[in-house]
Amino acid sequence: MTTKKAIENSAYEKSWQNAIKRGRVQFGNLQINLDFLQQTGLIRDGLACLELGCGIGNIAAFLQEQGVSMIASDISQTAIDHAQKAHPEIDFRQHSAESLPYEDQCFDLVMSFDVLEHLSDVEQHLCEVRRVLKPGGSYLLQTPNKLSNSVFETLKCRSMAWKKYHPSLHFYGQLRRRFRRNGFSFQCIKMNTMNEFAIQKIKRVGLPGGLFSWIDFRHLPYWLQTNFYVSAQRQMEL
Repeated sequence: MTTKKAIENSAYEKSWQNAIKRGRVQFGNLQINLDFLQQTGLIRDGLACLELGCGIGNIAAFLQEQGVSMIASDISQTAIDHAQKAHPEIDFRQHSAESLPYEDQCFDLVMSFDVLEHLSDVEQHLCEVRRVLKPGGSYLLQTPNKLSNSVFETLKCRSMAWKKYHPSLHFYGQLRRRFRRNGFSFQCIKMNTMNEFAIQKIKRVGLPGGLFSWIDFRHLPYWLQTNFYVSAQRQMEL
């Protein structure tokens, strides 16, 4: 592991340790993520699924209850230990999203939420996801739109420091081209992300949450979505 990568992983580990101490362990918009999974129509009993960046395991636990056979992973050992205690029935594993320790074509479904933007090597990540997916398998993910997230993170940090932890934000066209180049179909599903979780997040950076609460992002074009919810199917040939 390079020194830079080791430093980044150490910072991520410390962030989880601090979060668990404070009791703030749900970082993502859980309800919208679950709604997205249901809207894809792909969740069914007996699926073999890998989650990358599972955090404390709430999504994995929900899918396990739906009859999905789950392996859930995160780069943080602290998060994995916490998740395993909360959900002992699930197989949790510690590893990165850029090198997957699994055999070829062993999963029907791979998913990640708020992971892609943190990766330094997205090409390697997509190559690995494609490798472990069965032919016709799907990668379901959410990642922020660079157009909106760069503004939000700059306001939050009062600087451009966010580039250190969000090195791989994408605009809509960039993301679509990257997936197609790496052997995936690409479908973006519009979600109305303005629930209470998102509004409170907006207010914390000094923006008027009430104003944004009136916007239904399902009526806006793909390139203006706050987050990209993607259903990408593994194609037979690159």
